[in-house]
Order: sequence, then C-alpha cells, then structure tokens
Amino acid sequence: MHVVLLRLALGLYFIGFMHSVLTTLNKKQTFFRPALAAMFAGFVFHVASIVLRAMDVRYLPLTQQYEAFSFFGALTTLGFLIAYAKYRIAPLSVFAFPLIFIMTFVANLFYDPNPSIPPVLRSNWIYIHTPLVFLGYAALFIAFAAAIMYLIQDRELKSKHLTRFHHRLPSLEVCDDLAYKSLAIGFPLITLGIISGALWAQSVWGVWAGDAKVLFSFLTWFVYLLLIHYRLIAGWRGKKAAYLSIVGFIGVLVTFLGANYFGGLHTF
Repeated sequence: MHVVLLRLALGLYFIGFMHSVLTTLNKKQTFFRPALAAMFAGFVFHVASIVLRAMDVRYLPLTQQYEAFSFFGALTTLGFLIAYAKYRIAPLSVFAFPLIFIMTFVANLFYDPNPSIPPVLRSNWIYIHTPLVFLGYAALFIAFAAAIMYLIQDRELKSKHLTRFHHRLPSLEVCDDLAYKSLAIGFPLITLGIISGALWAQSVWGVWAGDAKVLFSFLTWFVYLLLIHYRLIAGWRGKKAAYLSIVGFIGVLVTFLGANYFGGLHTF
C-alpha cells in the first residue's frame, strides 16, 4: 500500500513539475494554485506512504536508497510549504517543485521490497543522525533557491529591459531574508547531524574520519560556516552571500548523491 501512495504522490507532484516548466518557458506563473493544491495533496500521500513503510518494517525507513530519496523529497515539500506560508513567494515553486518530483521519481525508480536492514544501521542513532541531516538539507535547499532568485532579480533590476518575470519575483530584501533565515535553520541542523554521525561511527567502527562522505560533509559544512561568519562579522549580504550559498548546496548534492560511490564506510 505504501508503494501505491508514493506513486500517487509522484503523480500529483508531476502537476507541480509541469507548472515549473511552463512558468519558466512563459516567464509568468502558470496554474500555480492548482499546482500548489496538488503538491499539498501529494505531500499528504507521501507522508502516509512513509508512515506505512515504517509500520511494515518496524524501523525508520531511511536505510535503503529509495527510502532516502523519498524522505528527502517529503522534507523538501514540507520546507517549501512552510516557506510559502510565511513569505507567499510563488516563484519559489519553480525551484522546489522539480527537485521534489525528481527525488520522488528516483524513489519510485529504485524501489526495493526487501525489508532487511544492514546490522550496522540497527541503532537508535538512526533516529537522530539521519533526520537531522535531511532536515538541514531541506532548509539549505530553500536558502539555495532564495539565492538563485536574488541573483535573477538583481540581474533584472540592472537590465535596461525588464521582463515580466521581474514583477513575479520578490524584492531583493525578501530573497536575502529568506536565504538567511533558512541558513540559520539548516546550519545548526547539519552541524548536529555531523556530530551525531561522528558519535555513531565512533561507537560502531572506532573511527569516523576515513570516509569520502564524511570528508564531503565537512567541506560542505565549512562552506556554510564561512557564509555564517561573513554574514555576521563582515556584514555580507546580497550577491556574495548568494554565490556562497549556491556553492554550499552544490556540496550538499555531492555529499548526498555522489559520495556513496567513492568508497569508504558508507557502503550501505
């Protein structure tokens, strides 16, 4: 049943994906309200799918590849809905909806009915480390999307020929505020996620630093640390902060998508 619900969520997310494509091509909002309603309904089905999977296997469903993609997609949807409820920034959907659809599509593509779980993951740390990391990733994605919107709006304002897309984007101040607040949420979460992951690895292997995923995690964390530092100490705002936020989220994607294939302890 949880697979059916996940596929229903994917179908509803496809409506949001098409909204993003048409909005980008037309440079104006296209059926945003129906897409928003579809994304909310898809989120409900998505959460129900995760809950049913957890009830079936009797553990937090984050140990398989498809479960990780599914969980990340659901949290990204939640992050968008919270950000939209506070800021009412409809153009944020152009960035969020495709990622949500892709993550859920990959989850369906790599679905594995095997309920087994690697012995190393049979630990209470999984209920702490993994949710913290994914919550942090979702918040940092919102910061990334806000940074992209800032750069687009900045370019539009400096252009001699403003397009209709300019009037759809929020002000530079709103974009910067959303990016900063999302960063203020995401950075502590990934910090706690890294600390809890290190403690977990230490308890299992007696070592935690000799791993590609750990290395990429620290590099990404350091980029965000620099961003926090320069915003608070040097007063960085606007384009400099936006560029560094984009670099940081590229690190997030490399850590999440690529580091598993470079060997090391994260082979499950």
